Parts: sequence; structure tokens; C-alpha cells
Amino acid sequence: MSDASDGQTAAAADEGEPQIQFEERGYVTVMRLNRPEKLNAWTPQMGQLATDFFETLNQGEYGTRCVVLTGEGRAFCAGGDVSRFPGAQASAPPVFRVHGRTTRKTVRAMRDCATPFIAAVNGYALGLGFALALSTDMRIASEDAQFGVAQTKRGIMPDFSLGHLLKQAVGSQRAFELIFSGRTFGAEEALELGLVLEVVPADRLMDRALELAAMVADGPPLAHSASKRLMYMDEVAAQEQRDTYTDVVIPQLLLTEDGQEGTRSFLERRDAEFTGR
Repeated sequence: MSDASDGQTAAAADEGEPQIQFEERGYVTVMRLNRPEKLNAWTPQMGQLATDFFETLNQGEYGTRCVVLTGEGRAFCAGGDVSRFPGAQASAPPVFRVHGRTTRKTVRAMRDCATPFIAAVNGYALGLGFALALSTDMRIASEDAQFGVAQTKRGIMPDFSLGHLLKQAVGSQRAFELIFSGRTFGAEEALELGLVLEVVPADRLMDRALELAAMVADGPPLAHSASKRLMYMDEVAAQEQRDTYTDVVIPQLLLTEDGQEGTRSFLERRDAEFTGR
């Protein structure tokens, strides 16, 4: 399951295939989310794999000078695995707390990583997937890319640092509109809002992202790393404060009637009926 608007049914479990694939192309590493049957819905395992990779990059164990992050199939990442949320099962699983902590650590680790990141956004980038895209330093979108703050339609708040990243990108007024509406919007509007650098045809997406990555990789890596740290220097404390608040509030919202109705309505492919309880 995922936050994609079509509510695609989950296929067989990902057995034998890594949930994230890494491909080295000289100084560029392609990091590909690999759950295409589930629209690359995010799991705690993916969070741990990604965080370990980011931390290894910071330790200088790879010659990577730029990372291109994308998704296999027709989605970048259509959100978290909704089937794990309270309301999707008879009993509320404790996995969300672990899932949340792991992925918030992933977002911070990406921003704290000295290596530049480029997102090649193919298809859905919703909820958690939207946050992952915004955590990168530059974004190229395919013409069919779709973005949205899906969490509010599930009866919860934008998590995984999405609220912070969105306000940083578009300002508080537009961020509120996108959060309160929970609407899905396309690549051209994302370009107008400054959320992506370019929009290209789907069959040109990876070529263009790799061209941009090669330009970065051909430059001075130490200067690029220092510039990235300078750009994000003033946001670490604010992001940690927001994440601490989210850690407290999200589990509470998930266990409310509205939170469980948001999950059930998604799984049942109908509009939610929120009561404020």
C-alpha cells in the first residue's frame, strides 16, 4: 500500500530483491528505490539501508561525488506503507514509532551528508515520498510526476520533516494551502512553485539527472561539500525540534477516530468522514 491516489493493491512481498539498489557510475551513484509493485512505498528497512549508506558516504568509503535518487517503475515513492498504520489492522502495531524514528533519521542524514543529492522524480512523490524528494539538494521531475501532502487526508499531520521542508521551499502561506488541502499537483505547478529545477519528458528524466550529476561530480568536491553544509547550517536545531514534536503527536493522531478513519477510507477507496474525535 501507499499514499498514491489509485490505492494500488500490494503485490507479493519483496523477497529476494533489495528494497534499494545502488549503481556506481564513476563518481555518480544511482540510488533506486526498488518496490515497484507497491509504488516504492517506504519501509523501516529502506530507512535503515538509506541511513547506513548516507553515513558511509560521510566516512569517505566511496568515491561518490553526487547521488541521484529515483524510484523503479512508475513512482518515485508514493508514501509510507499504509497497511502498517493503526486502523489498517485489528490491533494497532507498534511499527509506526520505529518507522517514524528511522525515516526522520534518514531525512536528517541526507541533509547532513556532505555529498550532493539530486532527485529524479518519476511519477508519484506523495507524503513521505514528497519529503524524501524535498530532502535532496536539487530535483528534476518527469512530466507525469505528481506531488502532494497526503498525510492530512489520512487524518494526521505532515511528518518526516515535510512541513519544515515545504515551508522552507515555498513559504508558510503556500505550504499551509498544500497541507490543508492535501491536494495532488503536477510537475508544471511544482516548477512554478520552485519545488523542482526542471521538468522533462519521462524518457529523458534519468539522462538529464545524470547530466546534472556529472556536472556536480566534475567540480571541486570539497568546495561542494562545504557549500552544502553552509546552506543547511541554520536549520538543524529547527528540524530536530519539529521532529521531536512530531514524535509525540503523530502516534496520538493515529489512534484517534479521525486517524483510523483516514487509514480505513484510503484502504476502502472512499472519501474520509472526519468527526474531530
